[in-house]
Amino acid sequence: MTRYTQRSFTGGELSPALYARNDLAKYEIGLKTLKNGFVRAEGCVSNRSGLELICEVKDSSKPVRLIPFSFNTEQTYVIELGDGYARFIKDGGQITIPDEDDETKNIPVEIRTPYPSEDLFNIKYAQNADVLTLCHNNHPPVELSRNSHTEWKIDEITFKPAIDSPEITSVKWTGGSESKTTYKYVVTAVKKETYEESNRSQEASVTGELEANWGVNDYITIEFSSVEDAEEYNIYKSVNGVFGYIGTTSETTFKDDKIEPDLTSTAPVFTNPFENGNNPACVNYFQQRKVYACLKKSPQQLVASQTSTNNNFNISRPLSATDSINISLSEREVNEIRHILALNDLILLTSGAEWKLNGSDGAFTASSSLVASPQSFYGCSHVQPAVSGNMILFVQSGGSVVRDLGYTYVSDSYDGEELSIFANHLFEGKQVTDMAYAKEPYRILFCLMSDGTINAITYNKKQEVSGWHRHETKGKFESVAVVRENNEDAVYFVVKREINGKTKRFIERMATRNITKTSEGVFLDCCLRYSGEPIQKVTGLEHLEGEKINVLADGNVEEGLIVENGSVTLSQSASQITAGLAYEFEMETLNLEGENTHGLLKIINSIDINVDKSREDFFLIGTKGDVTENIRSIDSINNPDYLYSGNIRAYTYMDYTENASVRIKQTHPFPLTINSISMDITLGDSNA
Repeated sequence: MTRYTQRSFTGGELSPALYARNDLAKYEIGLKTLKNGFVRAEGCVSNRSGLELICEVKDSSKPVRLIPFSFNTEQTYVIELGDGYARFIKDGGQITIPDEDDETKNIPVEIRTPYPSEDLFNIKYAQNADVLTLCHNNHPPVELSRNSHTEWKIDEITFKPAIDSPEITSVKWTGGSESKTTYKYVVTAVKKETYEESNRSQEASVTGELEANWGVNDYITIEFSSVEDAEEYNIYKSVNGVFGYIGTTSETTFKDDKIEPDLTSTAPVFTNPFENGNNPACVNYFQQRKVYACLKKSPQQLVASQTSTNNNFNISRPLSATDSINISLSEREVNEIRHILALNDLILLTSGAEWKLNGSDGAFTASSSLVASPQSFYGCSHVQPAVSGNMILFVQSGGSVVRDLGYTYVSDSYDGEELSIFANHLFEGKQVTDMAYAKEPYRILFCLMSDGTINAITYNKKQEVSGWHRHETKGKFESVAVVRENNEDAVYFVVKREINGKTKRFIERMATRNITKTSEGVFLDCCLRYSGEPIQKVTGLEHLEGEKINVLADGNVEEGLIVENGSVTLSQSASQITAGLAYEFEMETLNLEGENTHGLLKIINSIDINVDKSREDFFLIGTKGDVTENIRSIDSINNPDYLYSGNIRAYTYMDYTENASVRIKQTHPFPLTINSISMDITLGDSNA
């Protein structure tokens, strides 16, 4: 008899193609199945938390996308972006109009948007403080901004400086006029605090003495209108059609007493790269500039605003360092830029390659030599990438491969790995449709699949943790967003469900798994919670009308209750209640194999399972599918809230088989964390 212990499960669920590869290091820490559970960086496996109901979407007949909005780590929102509208969620509740009268009571705050439902999942976005910029090739870019908790607006962006231009009111010559010539001037305003320069004013001219003949008392006076919020004004004079800088004043008048124009500092030239429907498809911020890319008429073009501005794309001649930047990628194929990511360099993910863009000296400026160099040639899908530390996580262009990308010091370039290579079976015949990364507490990347399931990976590059797990519910996952709430990342989903013969789309939030007793846990989906005086009749369940649900009541479970008229009746009163749809956690170890045991019969004689803060009444599945519920301890029987940590000797019906493994399920809404599994195994002969 042989004793074998699996102490870590960080390899996650592995592809069936690897079932005979027990020579791989990944095999020792992998699993055959991990459903509705997740790998933790410490090596253990836990069943996932349930999904709390937030609200039904405005129109359940149409798709909805969730987008995060984070002003800082305390002020975070989730935006419900639907067919031509946006609604808002904060801290697990839908934002409603303040209760001023009965007519507006409990009505959600809503604004109109230009996006039909078919465009929602190709919208790219980037946020700066209280402003979220949204881009799509079929629509002009817009800014969604928050003025207060209940006051939101969306505006089409006007691409011009943030300060208006002055108007020249007069230009007057003072002096002789023997040899006449014409002098032309323009003026710009400079904004307070930011020192952003306006567009140039209209040209104004005056006839005066030829400059070579000016006397000491000859001069030209330029007068112009004041501009609100202007700190000062810059004056430029024309030389052969080029307006060079001659001075700055805080007044609305300026005297030119034969000042030589500086042609290295010229008046700004207005440019708007997005005119005539040339809409950008993606956006981000880099080195104090707002960057757009994939213009409708030039999908490989990238433009960046002037330094420290958002909507100013003006340039000067010659270019100065702070001017707007305009560059196009040059390669054999015309692969559109799909995403912009800001790390130490600007990373451009196209449909066919991954590019690094920066100045040759590391400064992203208009006057320096910008270098765009391809780093790899995998290509990226339209699904918005995530960033974990200094690693980019993205979906390859075909939609069924997940990769990472990060800087490598040795090669001085960006490189990465195929994260889904050991779990290809989870992606066969389907594509990733949406994705979000929850950093804390478990570092999980959630990939929503085209069949409505979730493939998720626990990812920690430095600790070499990358284990896949899959998640299912009674319905289909359609969108996901992650925001910070209460010191951990909250994961929101749009779930399409069939309830009582009708299609419903609900926004649901994954509950915290930081619990100390059974009744605190949420391990049911589309659920609601109650805490208060003991009750026996649970109401408010109209969203699950006609469905069979489970109820966790003061740490005890009641299963198979049918919702009628929005309520169910418990067998006894309870004060801590969670009611919702059941789901099943399942994990199975890989086949127990030694160096030369393939094809030999094996039997597992005993199983020891080390658990942490768990209820002991889970299930083991025998060789022939027999289900055995583990026995609860006296402490657990006497106190339903009791969570056990330690070793459990578990029993089930095992027989000789070539594919000996341990299979565990949990169908009750109880927490279960498995640290290790130990088995006593006896080898038999082969089947031959």
